[in-house]
Amino acid sequence: MIQGILMSKGITPAAAHEVAYAAPVVAAEKKAKRKVGQYQKKWGRNLKALKAKHPRTASGTLMKKAHRQTRKEMRS
Repeated sequence: MIQGILMSKGITPAAAHEVAYAAPVVAAEKKAKRKVGQYQKKWGRNLKALKAKHPRTASGTLMKKAHRQTRKEMRS
């Protein structure tokens, strides 16, 4: 059926045969997602809280503060 459709569109019989009877394409497996680390979770929470408290502060500054806070929390 596929071979007939391809030939009606102007593809040579040999090429149509190759395409029609070729093995199906196998989809690649999805990559396993990495587990989010404890530090990253705490840092995200701290950053979110800082953004709520200081919405107009530059994000880089808030990230530094969140990093310092998280390091302090992780030590104790």
